[in-house]
Amino acid sequence: MQIFTVLARGGYVMYPIVACSVIFLAVFLERWYVLRFSKERVKRYLRSVRRATHQGDLEQIFEISQRNPGPASRIILSGIKRYQKGYPREARDAMETVALQELPFFERRLGILVTIASISPLLGLLGTVTGMIRTFNVIAVVGVGQPMEMAGGISEALITTAAGLSVAIPAVIAHYYLSNLSETIINDIERASSEVLESIEEADYIAEAVPERSITGRKQEREDEEDNVPVSANSSQAKA
Repeated sequence: MQIFTVLARGGYVMYPIVACSVIFLAVFLERWYVLRFSKERVKRYLRSVRRATHQGDLEQIFEISQRNPGPASRIILSGIKRYQKGYPREARDAMETVALQELPFFERRLGILVTIASISPLLGLLGTVTGMIRTFNVIAVVGVGQPMEMAGGISEALITTAAGLSVAIPAVIAHYYLSNLSETIINDIERASSEVLESIEEADYIAEAVPERSITGRKQEREDEEDNVPVSANSSQAKA
């Protein structure tokens, strides 16, 4: 009951401040739950991907990514699919394109916290101004000899200022915390994607280099075999 009394003394400016506090709380709880869940899920997925990457097994990475749908797996799958279709040099562009679409998911609605952190102190300042206007209106009517009459305007000014700061300060802290959390997830995905891309480029290099080496090697082996044939064998073949 006392809370509602304080809100009533704050005047009409308290309504948008309370609305900002409700929106802030809803956005923070939703983003905190999503990012904490995503962090653990992405961490498990990337741990499996890194093990397969160290083995150079792109097929295993493909299977792991299909079993773990999400922003990270979609980025990595886009590069592997280009490799499987015979366009390994387009893997980087494909992964970057999908990353531009998927990574903003982790920063979604964080801008609302910035807006609330900026607006709330201004609303508190507005309440301060309206409270002081009310106070001076009382002074103009009854003079300065009635402190009880002026108390309402002063109370309104102080309450709205305190309320605005009470919403803005937690909003700034929440935005900093959630931004660091989302940045950590994005950095992990980017590092893992770079490792997968290196594996794709390495596999492409081997696919291009090995056939050339094998042809040369087979030619050299035939020449060595001809050089190492005994003379008696050559003469017997000639007689035959």
